[in-house]
Amino acid sequence: MEKELFYYDQLRKEMIDFLPNSIHRCIEFGCAKGRFSSFIKEKYKAESWGVDLDEDAIRSAERKLDRVLCGDALEMIEQLPDNYFDCLICNDFLEHLNYPDAFLRRIKKALKKDAYLVCSLPNVRYLNNSIEFLIKKDWQYKEAGILDYTHFRFFTKKSLERMLESCKLEIELIKGINPKSSLKSRFLLWSLNTLTMGATSDMRYLQFGVRARFT
Repeated sequence: MEKELFYYDQLRKEMIDFLPNSIHRCIEFGCAKGRFSSFIKEKYKAESWGVDLDEDAIRSAERKLDRVLCGDALEMIEQLPDNYFDCLICNDFLEHLNYPDAFLRRIKKALKKDAYLVCSLPNVRYLNNSIEFLIKKDWQYKEAGILDYTHFRFFTKKSLERMLESCKLEIELIKGINPKSSLKSRFLLWSLNTLTMGATSDMRYLQFGVRARFT
């Protein structure tokens, strides 16, 4: 139940600032129960589609969105109309794919020229995760979080930028989201950042948010 609430029924308010100024037709992969796309539908008066593997989540999304598809992401691409969507949403989705770069290249057929990608991905350098493998010498997959057992790919800010650029995406905005907030963690991060001359500032953030444009 805890994982279901964590993954499937979030609005993701922190991702709202990454949305472009206008959206006419959007599609969200990993839409879960459709809360984020239903927000887009209401805010922009946009046609909103969703895709997810979870049948229970999809049944909930059906009540909110214009159309939903249930199944494997790459297979669902073949069911999409060509040159149709002007915004692709992938919040905490790409890391679940074996080949996220292949997905980004194949989805282009369904996107209009200069369509936007709005996405979030976990930061493998996040402080808690770094402590686990650098100090505790461990790398244990879990039910949720960065080392969720369904994650196949792991990203730093640099590797994320490299993947997007290799897929011919022009990055407009990329920044850390969901920062550590405890006083103890902030002091530790400040100390590390001072010692490394700013090289560890990204470790404060659980995820990165991105807005990029397909070229």
